Amino acid sequence: MNRVLVAIALVSVFLVGSFLGAPMIQFFSSVITPIPQPIIRTYDMYNTTYFPYEVKVVYYPGNATSQNLDLPSYWGVTNGGQSHNAAFTTTCTELIQGVVWQQDFAHMAGAALIPMTAPQSMLPGANVMGTRSALVMLTQMVGEPLGVTLADNLLFVEEDSGPGSIFAVNPLNGQVVWYATGLASYAMNNPIVYNGIVYVTVGDVGFNFANFVHYEKGQFSSIHRGMAYGAIYAFNATDGELLWMRFTMGEAMPAPAVYNGVLAYADGGGEFIGVNATTGQVLWQDMMPGLFDSMSSVNYYVLPNGTPIFIAGFTSLTEPYGLLVAVNGMTGKEVWNASLPSPNKPFNTGMGDVPPAVDQQAGIVVQSTVANAEPNGTVDTMVLAVNATNGHVLWVTNLGRGYTPPAFKGAIPMIYNNTVYVGAPSLGKEFALNLMNGQILWQTRLNGIGLPPKAPGGPRGGATYYDNLLWVAGGPYVYVLNPHNGELLQQYYVGGRFGIVNPVIVGSTIYLTNSYGWVVAIPLYQVYPDYVLYA
Repeated sequence: MNRVLVAIALVSVFLVGSFLGAPMIQFFSSVITPIPQPIIRTYDMYNTTYFPYEVKVVYYPGNATSQNLDLPSYWGVTNGGQSHNAAFTTTCTELIQGVVWQQDFAHMAGAALIPMTAPQSMLPGANVMGTRSALVMLTQMVGEPLGVTLADNLLFVEEDSGPGSIFAVNPLNGQVVWYATGLASYAMNNPIVYNGIVYVTVGDVGFNFANFVHYEKGQFSSIHRGMAYGAIYAFNATDGELLWMRFTMGEAMPAPAVYNGVLAYADGGGEFIGVNATTGQVLWQDMMPGLFDSMSSVNYYVLPNGTPIFIAGFTSLTEPYGLLVAVNGMTGKEVWNASLPSPNKPFNTGMGDVPPAVDQQAGIVVQSTVANAEPNGTVDTMVLAVNATNGHVLWVTNLGRGYTPPAFKGAIPMIYNNTVYVGAPSLGKEFALNLMNGQILWQTRLNGIGLPPKAPGGPRGGATYYDNLLWVAGGPYVYVLNPHNGELLQQYYVGGRFGIVNPVIVGSTIYLTNSYGWVVAIPLYQVYPDYVLYA
């Protein structure tokens, strides 16, 4: 009977609408299928300082999931944590089963839509600069050089496509919950999440001509990296409201680190700065003339007395040409600095590019760099381990010699179960080293990664240890290795190019970003059907 009454009511509304015309039908339609309207905020300035671009935040409340995905609430260091292993368990059924989607967020940010299957010869500028340079430049200026962040029930991803952007995404289906565009420069790292706030740093890779003049005159303390603006932004993680921002002296490409309410970041002007993570108020500020941090995201180590120290890699324009610098997280006072022991010499931006990994339990900091450059264009790939308390060098291991990779020349180390997993971009290999003494346990050539000088090389991103397997992204592939002996179990084609990308895994879902501008979610069993046998 109720169904009959509903049918009569619908027919009556339709008939009345036919007499009243289209407006009545449109009204009825809007009641049945309401179109969610975004909430839009725009920002031209903060704290009496104008922005170079209007920051626009668009929030779609209806796209957020009300389901608890059992994700971390804290993402304090690039790649998820001190050891850089971005793997997480969850109780969410969908993530355990494995979700699948792909979105071109770079296109939403204003970049061209480049299919993942597009040949390298069709990349921007490839016809004049060659495919090797075209691949590198795309990673630096379009798409996503590093991986995603999973925290606060959302997936966060930064976009290079200028000016920079950040997207907050529903991890289950890839729908955008909010995004912010118009950041001061390229956004090319992991967003950091703490206490309901997401932090984004921006900057570019260039040097203007004045820096070359300073270099020729030996005025190293005047050299800053970054031709455009550098800045750090703090957004409400739920809806994207801008909470605070600060400009920086030079680029701010590296991600900050946050611990116990202190957010520390380093930049291309030789600054190492600690601020109140909630308000942005400066707590301490170090100026290190002649040093600059390129892409070495900050990490931290907690001393036995509970005091945190923040650690980042810097490039030096005088010998030793590369340093790890640790500062007291409460005062900013330098605790120690370390470099490759003589006769080894860090080369180019090596130590200033790679984010160090920290093993909190063992009290060891691990860094990789290129060193000992020869006129023939070759370098050694070195891995360095230091005592986290005092910076004393524990061991140095040479992974081998190859032609110098372009741009980001080292690879992000990852530590798991007293083993260091690290790539060598000049060799196209993944290595496993003993954390305590640096002994090489195994090395595996990843087929399909072209080597310098003809190709960019790889892998550069950190590996991910999950379900007794090692997952590595390099070139257009995801590689699955046996972490105990390096046996290559699977080489799965995704397409595009993985820059400094670490796979982020939760449940049975792997999230990957791409230089072509895509973010993809893939079930692990699709990448490697036999993975359940190792779990």
